[in-house]
Amino acid sequence: MQSETPASPRLASRGSRWGRYARRALALLAGTVCTPALAGTLQGTALFAVRVNESATAGAGGADALHLPGSWEGKLPGADGTVRWHLDLLPEQRYRLRRTYEGKPAPNRFDEIGRWARAADTPRLDLYVEGEKRVQFQIEAGGSLRKLDTAGKPIASGLNDRLMRLPQAALIEPRLTVSGLFMYMADAAVITLCADGSRMPVAMEGDFPALQAAYMKERPLGKALLASVEGRIATRPSMEESLPPLDTLVVERFISLSPQGRCERAAGNHPLRGTYWNLVRLGETPVEVSAGQAEPHLVFASDALQVSGSGGCNRITGGFTLEGDRLHLGPLAGTMMACANGTQQEQRFLESLNRVERYRMSGQQLELLDGSGAVLARFEAAAPR
Repeated sequence: MQSETPASPRLASRGSRWGRYARRALALLAGTVCTPALAGTLQGTALFAVRVNESATAGAGGADALHLPGSWEGKLPGADGTVRWHLDLLPEQRYRLRRTYEGKPAPNRFDEIGRWARAADTPRLDLYVEGEKRVQFQIEAGGSLRKLDTAGKPIASGLNDRLMRLPQAALIEPRLTVSGLFMYMADAAVITLCADGSRMPVAMEGDFPALQAAYMKERPLGKALLASVEGRIATRPSMEESLPPLDTLVVERFISLSPQGRCERAAGNHPLRGTYWNLVRLGETPVEVSAGQAEPHLVFASDALQVSGSGGCNRITGGFTLEGDRLHLGPLAGTMMACANGTQQEQRFLESLNRVERYRMSGQQLELLDGSGAVLARFEAAAPR
């Protein structure tokens, strides 16, 4: 334990450079995830520090790292001709796919978005849409992706079955029909897409007025409603100079709005960021929570590389880095309150966070792994307590 107080991660607040819409849109995007820096709320309270092992950080770019974002292309055989595939793999386990059916009349181009996952202890890559597995690939040593059959086996044919990685990422702007949880409040609009769990602002152009009017008619009082639209995901500059461009949904045709407040989908992968992850196991040991004790959990912020949570006794905050399925946490800081129960369990939890090098998600579960692939901690997606 160290006595000094590390600087807590902060988001610069430059009111003169923010428009009213930008501030409110980012507030909606953050939801309940963005929490105040502990340094500003725990005056006079000692902090502890946990720093990432430098050797672990140095090994983050191992041979199996995907180095994302990245784009792959290739012509694969289809049931009725040749199909040109373009696949973008994004950090946070999201993907974009465009399939163009060559020699066919328009519409012959189809886009989809979803989530990808690395299969445990294998070079297999699975693509999911709303929890349903769609396509499987094998990650090859040279960086290419080999398409597999529905059983996860190589396809026995003399035809091409590989997508080759492009020298540089060439991300598409997918145009497709999407459903998601839409919210409009204080002149800002955001949507959380059902297909991949991504949360993004909605541009106030195109057919947005029809979506806005339908939402206001329901008078939801700040609640999210299920919307369906035709549109495209475009990259738009951020209103804050220090932030990168944002993915933004441009509504081209409003379809429907339902008072239903959730996506009807299979129990698919939850997004790493913006989900309340409740700790259930440390290694193979079940986590115990005593009466009146906070549950150990983590929340990776949607709008910043910041993680917050609880060890069961003390609050935690700090930064994290992502590269494909590589994840490193730290430096972390937290309170140093004395608790009657759970102190040793909390210490094991914090030590585990210091050793994290990768993560893996399946359905409602998140696993944090060390450099050898051993599971350090298991979490389940849950509603905040």
